[in-house]
Amino acid sequence: AATLSPKDLQVLGRALAFVQPPLFSGEVPVVYAAGDAGSRQDAEAIATQIGDGLKVGSAVLRPRLIDSVAFAAGGFPVVIVAGGANGPQVGAAIRATHSLCVTGQLEAVQAGFCTMAIRSEPRVDIVVNHAAAAASGVEFAAAFRMMIREI
Repeated sequence: AATLSPKDLQVLGRALAFVQPPLFSGEVPVVYAAGDAGSRQDAEAIATQIGDGLKVGSAVLRPRLIDSVAFAAGGFPVVIVAGGANGPQVGAAIRATHSLCVTGQLEAVQAGFCTMAIRSEPRVDIVVNHAAAAASGVEFAAAFRMMIREI
């Protein structure tokens, strides 16, 4: 099973509507750890669940698998990080490219490698690492802050 469920991805689409400035249509990389078959399988499962695209307001983000080494070039406003790919290298690339990092792994957000963790079971829980968001230059609409846990 993917580290982000279809319901988690639905929550993500709604959460991304609060990113300032608003997102535009394009690609959303699903980053996996280079050389890690389990991480790539997780990324493929997440991309399959996204299908033709993740709807964010009027924008549509289409999934694109990228390994953690190739991702360092960056240039994406939002990045989904698969299981096994969170770590200092990906975290540094995300900060350098000012991307919003999203994962299903709360421990990666707690460690500051990624900005946002999403869980929809047993209830919706969105955790944002305030320091990681600030370091990446990611901002959210004020109304969003009432719906999340900031650490």
